[in-house]
Amino acid sequence: MTHVQEIFIKNLRYYRNTAGFSQLAFSEKIGLSPNYLNAVENGKNFPSTEVIQKMIDALNIMPYQLFLEEPKSANQADSREMLQLANNLKKNLTTQIDNFIEKHL
Repeated sequence: MTHVQEIFIKNLRYYRNTAGFSQLAFSEKIGLSPNYLNAVENGKNFPSTEVIQKMIDALNIMPYQLFLEEPKSANQADSREMLQLANNLKKNLTTQIDNFIEKHL
């Protein structure tokens, strides 16, 4: 099994579980046999691009997310960005408020 396949399997399981799908429910949702999905998750088969497309559609994720070393949802990435922006805004506002108070005291 290749490193890419290991990453794919780990992420597929992560996102499938995060979405609340059992293997059986997920295989039904994407129109695959449960045995095939099990073989994919055990590294015996690797899905075609058509099957990967069905998976990402059912999981509501971006294709690249199945190949990241550390799985994270697009929402998590967006949340981190938003938190960083909010923190920077807080720092800037605090500085501006402190400067305003100093000038008017």
